Amino acid sequence: MEITVLYQGFPGRSSRGFLGWSSCVLIRREGKAPILYDTVGFHERYSLLAKLKELGVGPEDVGTVLLSHFHFDHAVNYPLFPNATFYLHEEEVKHIEENGTKDLAVPREMFPALRDSGKLSLLSGESGVVEGLSWLLTPGHTPGLFSILTEYQGRKWALVSDAVKNILELTSGDAVMTWDDAKSKESIRAIAQWADVVVPGHDRLLEIERTGQGIVVNPLHESAVQIIVPWKDETFSLKI
Repeated sequence: MEITVLYQGFPGRSSRGFLGWSSCVLIRREGKAPILYDTVGFHERYSLLAKLKELGVGPEDVGTVLLSHFHFDHAVNYPLFPNATFYLHEEEVKHIEENGTKDLAVPREMFPALRDSGKLSLLSGESGVVEGLSWLLTPGHTPGLFSILTEYQGRKWALVSDAVKNILELTSGDAVMTWDDAKSKESIRAIAQWADVVVPGHDRLLEIERTGQGIVVNPLHESAVQIIVPWKDETFSLKI
């Protein structure tokens, strides 16, 4: 198995709101169709397909798309993958149907097409296995958000999307922008207890070290987010 983090997240905000730059992970196993965990947002459609092409993966090659939850910055690019089976947790579907008008990050107008496509499969319960990968229901941010837990290169990797959005949430145990504070705390605690490497929804890859006093969290490596600002005939690039 090979895990490729196509996008690290970035916890950016501005006076116009949060940027929604989320993580996205490609999982490849010999002899099996590629798997995507989340699909980033509309604004990254071109670069998402370009990144996959560089790795020799066409949109038609992707066999499974694991949608951690149905928010615009994680799920809206599902139509790019015509041959994929899509997975959501049944609690997330209930959230879309019951709270889609309240949770404004839900692109509820896009859900009927997915629901009626014949390609949507629902996960149920607290944990299980999907396409050979272990998943864990990690609610809080939304009721049906699920994480992927897997061993890779001798370490425990947790692909957690917005169950843990950034390093502050992982170290403090407190989440912001959550549907249920108490459940978010429980999910963060479970992830921190299990994982060695965390791929959060909106931050760099995070590494957990355990000491007698608790856990120490550090970025696994520098952020790969690059901001390019055009100015007249020149372009200034800032890596953060």
